[in-house]
Amino acid sequence: MPLHHGRRNKLVPMAAHVGPNMAPMVDVTLVILIFFMLGSSLASKTWFLTNHTPAIKGGLTNTPPTHREPPLRLRINLQQRGTHTVALVGSFQTEDLVGQLAHWLVKKKRLFRKLHVQVLLLPDKNVPWQPVITVYSDCIRAGYKHVAFGYPR
Repeated sequence: MPLHHGRRNKLVPMAAHVGPNMAPMVDVTLVILIFFMLGSSLASKTWFLTNHTPAIKGGLTNTPPTHREPPLRLRINLQQRGTHTVALVGSFQTEDLVGQLAHWLVKKKRLFRKLHVQVLLLPDKNVPWQPVITVYSDCIRAGYKHVAFGYPR
């Protein structure tokens, strides 16, 4: 049976409050949540980016900055002509991949000894893999450390 208030209309029922008051529990939960959020942020590492750049113009040393030269690219095109594979490097061209090309690579390595050289092997689609592997091993034997494969343009 609904409860009625004396001065109100007899047909409007009063709302009955059933259950515990939730406001103190929400307040306590929020305080605990904030406490744990702050506590976990103090226990973790710093999330800020650190910068070790000196505040002095020119840095802490008087040595000038070193600018690395871009690497020199040596492009070796391999083409199949009949039964022979031809290596083209600029104006140099040879069919002797083990002799002439290996000698030319060693000679150029001595010439480029202070430069960073990247060798790029560009075999045509119809070149067999054996000559490509031969040229790759010639480059490694000549002392080139950065040898890669690519597609000719």
